Amino acid sequence: MKLRIEGECRMIISQIEMNDYPAVLALFKAVKTELGKHNNDQWKWIYPNRFTHKTDIGNGAMYGLKEGGALLAVVTVDSLQNRKYEHFPWKDRSGRSACIQRLAVHPREQGRGLGKKLLHYAEQTAISQGFTSIRIEVYETNASAIALYDKNGYEHVGEVRYPMRKSAYITMEKQLNG
Repeated sequence: MKLRIEGECRMIISQIEMNDYPAVLALFKAVKTELGKHNNDQWKWIYPNRFTHKTDIGNGAMYGLKEGGALLAVVTVDSLQNRKYEHFPWKDRSGRSACIQRLAVHPREQGRGLGKKLLHYAEQTAISQGFTSIRIEVYETNASAIALYDKNGYEHVGEVRYPMRKSAYITMEKQLNG
């Protein structure tokens, strides 16, 4: 599904292909560098990595927002869930839950509402694939990402901790079927 953004004649959201891989690597390098400047250890050299990106692209699960051919932001929409999620009090227990993974906006493009555009695209993609809710985990020190999800109807469910991370990840859910 390709989407041309209204009022943005050169802005398109579409599935990322392997020929976009160098641009994906450059985008994540810029994001990781920016996070490091703010002492945010959310994404380090170990994750996300080249294998993660190639898998997302190969599975057809990574989508990107481009303007004039330049990759500005990406998101992965899939159904891969952490086993730690099993005991969380999710509202959607009988439907199919998608997961948003690795939503990233290039630092020089932040503040333009691109994350929100990509989030809405991810939700529509999930709906079109028959999912009834979306789950996500957000690093608790990433206040802007948490605010984005809060403003867009995501509810806090729990938290997950990972090795080599100072802070926890907040798990969130949004019902897509009403």
